[in-house]
Amino acid sequence: MTIAEPVATDLSAPSARPTARHALREATQAVHARLHIHPVLGTVQAGTIDLATYRTLLSRLYGFHVPFEAAAGIAPERSLWLAADMRTLGLQEQAIAALPLCPSLPRLDTPHRRLGAQYVVEGSTLGGRELSKRLDHLFGHGERAGRCFFSGRDADTGKAWRAFADALDIAGEDPAARAEMIAAAIETFAAFEDWVDWNAGANSGP
Repeated sequence: MTIAEPVATDLSAPSARPTARHALREATQAVHARLHIHPVLGTVQAGTIDLATYRTLLSRLYGFHVPFEAAAGIAPERSLWLAADMRTLGLQEQAIAALPLCPSLPRLDTPHRRLGAQYVVEGSTLGGRELSKRLDHLFGHGERAGRCFFSGRDADTGKAWRAFADALDIAGEDPAARAEMIAAAIETFAAFEDWVDWNAGANSGP
């Protein structure tokens, strides 16, 4: 999970009120920094991950995104990218269907909590495009197969993020809504961080 989006608000102006996006970024900065140095996610960023570890990482990501998409009420997208990547690596459908799923997700029972939670996964798509380039040693330059998840929406990534960020800022103009969004984002990051901990106790995948 890597969020690499600019903060548009001019905070140098005394009267400027930070956008909801800026508030979310600030509130989740600590966990975001920890994920940057995660022992496995860090090897993706460094371009040194091996194929077996990469397959395990994909299985953990899949185990998070399948229940997350259901809880957030969004159409399957990242889980489909991950399944395609795992098929490229030789996993059969039966093995993919049997992967463990994250049992602990935050409460996403309001529109604003769902928006806050989606901030985590939508933001990760931006950083994912850069990370996909660090997988050339596994798949070859320019080859999408095997890294659909990190490639995301390709050239449409920026456009999709800007549309989502606008929705965040509009919804977050209400203080109560913003508080819900921030709480859900923090809880989603925490659930993700626990799930991708290789020592969490659950089977890490195939």
